[in-house]
Amino acid sequence: MTDSPYSVYVEFAVPDAPADLYEALLDTLLERHPYSGPALGPAGNGNLSMRFFMDADSIVDAVSRGIEYAQAAAMTHDITPDTVIGAEVVTEAELDRRNTQPLVPELAGVTEAAAIVGVTKQQISSLATRMPLRRHVIQELAAGPVFLADGVRTYAATEHNATRGARISDLGLSPAERAVLGLLHAMADDLPWSASTPAEQAADRALHVEETLEDRRLRVHPRNGSDFDLEAVLGRLVEHRLLKTRKPYRAERLDGHDTDLVVTVTDKGRRHAEAGTAGNTH
Repeated sequence: MTDSPYSVYVEFAVPDAPADLYEALLDTLLERHPYSGPALGPAGNGNLSMRFFMDADSIVDAVSRGIEYAQAAAMTHDITPDTVIGAEVVTEAELDRRNTQPLVPELAGVTEAAAIVGVTKQQISSLATRMPLRRHVIQELAAGPVFLADGVRTYAATEHNATRGARISDLGLSPAERAVLGLLHAMADDLPWSASTPAEQAADRALHVEETLEDRRLRVHPRNGSDFDLEAVLGRLVEHRLLKTRKPYRAERLDGHDTDLVVTVTDKGRRHAEAGTAGNTH
C-alpha cells in the first residue's frame, strides 16, 4: 500500500503556554520532521495544540504515529505524554475541503426562510415550531427563529413541496372543499382566518372547531343547516389524503356532541393549503 498524506492534530492539557514554548516546539518538529509543515497555537480552550502533515499507510497508522511524534517533541520541553487529551487525523484532501467552508454558515431569518419556502412569514414561524423544519432552527431571538439557510432549502425541496417525490398539483376540489381544508389548516396551525368568499363563509357556518388537540388535530362540531353536504366534503378531502377523520374517544368526548369528529390535517393537506391549490388563509 502506498503512503497517503494525512493531517494530524494533537491537543495537550497545557493551558496558556508562553510564546517561547511554541517557538521551541516548532523548532523541534522542524528539526525532526522537516517536511511535516507544522503549525502550533492555542486551541479554542487555551490549550497547547499542534498540527502537522505526515505520510502513513492508513488513518490508524497516522493517528498512532502522529501522537507519538507530538509526544516525543513535547517531552524535550518537559511536557509529559499523559497530557495529550485529544487527537484528530483527516486526509489532506478533507482538510482542504474544510478550509474552504465559511467559518459562519449562511443564516436565514423569518423573512428569508419564508422566501425560500414560498410561504408567508407568519406561516414560517408556525412551521418552525414542528419537525422537520424545527431541526434547522439554531436560535430563538425576540425577532423570531434563526435558521440554517441550507437546511431550509433542503426542507423546501424534500419536505414542504414534495411527498415521496410527488409534485403539488391542483386536485380539482370544489370551492367548498377548498374552503373547508383552508379553514381547518388555519385552525390547526393557529393562523388567522378570514371568511372572505361565499365558500369560506359557508365553511364557517358548516362546522365549528371546538378544541385544538396535539399533533395538528382538531375536534370539530358539524352544524345543522349547512349550505353544503359537509359529510361529502370531508369524505372527498379524506379520499385525497388531505385529512384524516375519526370519532372522538375518551377525554375528547363531550356531552351533547355525539356528532363531533377529530380531524387531522395531513402534511399533504398542509402543503396544498399553503400552496394555494386547496384553500386560502389570510
